Amino acid sequence: MPKIELERMTETVEVFLEGEKIAETTNAIRLLEPGQAPEIYIPKNDLMNIDLVKCDDYDSPKKGHAELYTIKHAGHRLDNAAWSYDRPITHLKELMGRVAFYPERVQEIRVRNLQ
Repeated sequence: MPKIELERMTETVEVFLEGEKIAETTNAIRLLEPGQAPEIYIPKNDLMNIDLVKCDDYDSPKKGHAELYTIKHAGHRLDNAAWSYDRPITHLKELMGRVAFYPERVQEIRVRNLQ
């Protein structure tokens, strides 16, 4: 089975929703899984102006137990728009306390070099 790898990002990651920045961090982690698009995980402490409401959960044999979230923002709800691994498997423990967004559910996930 191909190995999943985590890499600390050196860039700034910003997430936008409805024209407003809802996350910004210089402490993101990129998850690289063969055959899948990279996933960017942002510390929950770096989220702004949104509420994450658990809407479901699932178990991934490769990654661990995950929670799915609805995003509440400015009176709007985006169902099943983000997820986090609250109990990741051992070699992915750095994902704990971080959230990833489905790119098609948010306006933009912007990665820019530090200046």
